[in-house]
Amino acid sequence: MVGYEIETQVEKDAKLHDFYRWGAELVSRLRRQGHWADITDPMSGMALFTASGPSLYPDVEGAEILLRYNQVNIGACFVLSHPQWGTNVYPGTAFTLAPIDVVKSILNDMQASELS
Repeated sequence: MVGYEIETQVEKDAKLHDFYRWGAELVSRLRRQGHWADITDPMSGMALFTASGPSLYPDVEGAEILLRYNQVNIGACFVLSHPQWGTNVYPGTAFTLAPIDVVKSILNDMQASELS
């Protein structure tokens, strides 16, 4: 999703809103089960549903460090390069203290109901 054309910007905005919708649903489901959860705004790095602390979360750096994805310098910033999809990705991050089996179950339910 690298480019400065109007079509690229429109697609980036659409993907950002898809992530906000998906993340809000994930956070809501986890919290209803009593687990802390939040997502970060990929544009700012700030938490969306809890008070942000003094540090921002860099999604591209997080994917590089935790998932070992590569970064590509495009001049003004770095973008993520996914092993399969290259730079045709839009990184977003969710955080939770829920056990992995709870997260997997919720994600499976969301996928089954086409909310993912």
